[in-house]
Amino acid sequence: MALGDAVALGSQLSAVAAFLALAALALTLWRRRPAAPWVGLAALLSAAWAGDLAWEGLRADAAVTGATGMLGLARSAGWYAVLLAVLARFQGDLPERVRTLRLWRGGLALFLAATLLASLLGPVSDATMAWRTLASLLLAVAGLVLVEQLFRNTPLQKRWEVKFLCLGVGAMFAFDLFLFADLVLFQAVDRPTWQARGAVNALVVPLIAASMHRQPQRSEEPTVSRQLAFHSAALIGAGIYLLLVGAGGYLLRRTGGDWGALLQVALLFGAVLLLVLLLSSGSFRTRLRVLINKNFFNYKYDYHDEWLRFTHTLSGEHGELPFRQRAIEAIAELVDSFGGLLWARDRHGDYRLEGVLNLGDPDHPPEPGDGELATFLAESGWVIDLDEYRRGQHPYGDLSLPAWLVGSPRYWLVVPLLQGEGLTGFAVLAHPRAPWPLEWEDRDLLKTAGRQLAVYVALAQTDEALLEARQFETFHRLAAFLVHDLKNVSGQLSLVLSNAERYRDNPEFVASAFDTVRHARDRLDRTLAQLRNAQPEPAAPAQRVELDEVLHRVVERCADAEPLPQLQVDGRVQVVGDRERLISVLAHLVRNAQEATPADGQVRLQMGERDQWGYIVIEDTGQGMDEQFIREQLFQPFQTTKGNAGMGIGVYEAREYIAQLGGRIDVRSCPGQGTVFTVRLVARGSSGSRPGLANVQVAS
Repeated sequence: MALGDAVALGSQLSAVAAFLALAALALTLWRRRPAAPWVGLAALLSAAWAGDLAWEGLRADAAVTGATGMLGLARSAGWYAVLLAVLARFQGDLPERVRTLRLWRGGLALFLAATLLASLLGPVSDATMAWRTLASLLLAVAGLVLVEQLFRNTPLQKRWEVKFLCLGVGAMFAFDLFLFADLVLFQAVDRPTWQARGAVNALVVPLIAASMHRQPQRSEEPTVSRQLAFHSAALIGAGIYLLLVGAGGYLLRRTGGDWGALLQVALLFGAVLLLVLLLSSGSFRTRLRVLINKNFFNYKYDYHDEWLRFTHTLSGEHGELPFRQRAIEAIAELVDSFGGLLWARDRHGDYRLEGVLNLGDPDHPPEPGDGELATFLAESGWVIDLDEYRRGQHPYGDLSLPAWLVGSPRYWLVVPLLQGEGLTGFAVLAHPRAPWPLEWEDRDLLKTAGRQLAVYVALAQTDEALLEARQFETFHRLAAFLVHDLKNVSGQLSLVLSNAERYRDNPEFVASAFDTVRHARDRLDRTLAQLRNAQPEPAAPAQRVELDEVLHRVVERCADAEPLPQLQVDGRVQVVGDRERLISVLAHLVRNAQEATPADGQVRLQMGERDQWGYIVIEDTGQGMDEQFIREQLFQPFQTTKGNAGMGIGVYEAREYIAQLGGRIDVRSCPGQGTVFTVRLVARGSSGSRPGLANVQVAS
């Protein structure tokens, strides 16, 4: 063998050895890396390709055949798979990136399949060799593009993981590009370049190996649920117990003579009864759980399950307990305690007993906010073990606890409820069902749960304060409506008295005066009913109301003031609501229009239907309002332009009631040019209606 052939053979064999070593490392030592299987496969294909080249020799025709044959395609496909697998890790689930990956995979698969078919089906000829050479050149170019895509699409903080992989595989494809470009251009292979190909491929293996070493490992350690371990241990223990009982019963039957069968039945019955008592015992379950957690797990708690159970208990999805009892239960079951006390800070800064669970009805005095217990809990955030405190073996210094806390043997732990730097309250937990050695894990879990519970307690107190504020708001709103109604009734009665001297002998005036007094009495009765029911707006049964009849009543009610309202009805429209209240609301809007308009002005009412809405337009030629007042004050309670003559809640009440009916009020006004109120309500039916308000002309 010539020296050059020996050098070429050594070069190819070095590549075989390097890739086999890389495959072994990838499939054994680095098997937990995400792309390890693909790297191992690509390394094996590359070793086979290098071995094929070494076997074929260094003849020019053999070289080109080996370079562009099936093993060459397989080698390229293997490294494409590695690059695509690593690229997929950093693409996430974005649809456009997933589509890009699919296009890459599909395009490369089609190209490799076409090249492979051409190699298998076509005879070895100059045309076939030219196609194989061109295909190998294109594969090298595609590999470089894929390397560039991988590096560019990898997040900056992750590029250190793929840097050496991109350098190694990129160098491999770059060398192929140089080699096959030279072959395509000059139809000849530079012999030293060809002989160095194996050594060049071997040199990139350490780079790929370094990149593999940097890849994060996948966790493949088996995980066993604590619940599964607990129930499995209970089941295995019960099985062993029953086997022993069965063996004992068998021995009794064989050796007990005439009493053997009786003793066997009694033993089996007593053993099963004892097993049921043990499995239903909370103390036994607690001891078993502590034993399993201490001897079979690194951590005492399954924090995922504990936190889900804690949240589930607080949310109240499993029972009807009030919140404060649920709060005690949530933190107590973390350490298998059966009950406890909840103390929360009141508005005066002291801590009062607000919740008791399974500890009777204790009557403990409030704890002062500046007392030793509250101060110690707020400053240290420690969980106090009362058993340690009673024995005098504690790290709490000269802390002096209240007599009711130390004197009761049922109390075990004091858990602070800290929110930020403040103490929202504290929980006193009762002793668990079985001895529970308190460790650092218990203390950390209880302190964390206490912080979470403090937020819930603070939210509950905030909700109660908000409810109280809403009750006062309801009372004040009732008072405001009462004053408003009294003002209206007073105005009506004053108008009757002012005209009584002139029209006392007029029968029509007397009848109108009685109607006004009757209406005032009805309005006061409704107001008293509101106060008795403690509701700002009494619920009335929904009924269909004819809008034209409502507006005729409004005009009659407002006919005692000038200018007299003029009504135009464009068809009949029905809405659903309280007839009397709707009359009162619309009458208030009409009276506002009359009060804002001089006696020689005009107040016009117009009603119609359009697009399944009933429209009521109240237009006046009065003094008008500016845009700022409409935007910022018109619909706000206690805002008025009437001075001491008004309360400023009539328009607010009108808007609120119309909104309750599913409608709205629109206002258009300009100072000195009048105002237009448009009330829109859902039409529930109509008869004989005209096309609507399309022909209504209103002036602003």
